[in-house]
Amino acid sequence: MKIRFQKLVLPGLVAIVIAGCSQNQKPPEQSVLVTAADETAARARLHAIAAAEAQYQVISGGAYCTLEQLIEKGYVNDPSRGKLTGYRFEVQVKQGGFQATAVPVQAGISGTRSFYIDETYVIHGADKKGAPATASDPEV
Repeated sequence: MKIRFQKLVLPGLVAIVIAGCSQNQKPPEQSVLVTAADETAARARLHAIAAAEAQYQVISGGAYCTLEQLIEKGYVNDPSRGKLTGYRFEVQVKQGGFQATAVPVQAGISGTRSFYIDETYVIHGADKKGAPATASDPEV
């Protein structure tokens, strides 16, 4: 009886494990860690963009520029032209400043929170369900 149980259960367990692995699904705890890492990378990228804007502002006599201009001028290195670690980055120039946002490409999967930074160099963020964060969101 014991041998028969092993013969039936073990192949079934192997089939379940193989089926689970073949779907390329991450365990929930790994997904949480990856999402946290992506959010940390997005915030670091926004800090780099803000630092590049500050450097450009000094050299240009007070002007700010777009993400594309920062990349073209070599102030930031972003070969993906605005996408990194599951986030979409945008920079808008406004009168006397700039605003940069990082929004998850797939909200809830590539990231949960959206982030915002401007010429005050304070990052704001919240779960915006795929919408951009704003200056009125909590500081992070």
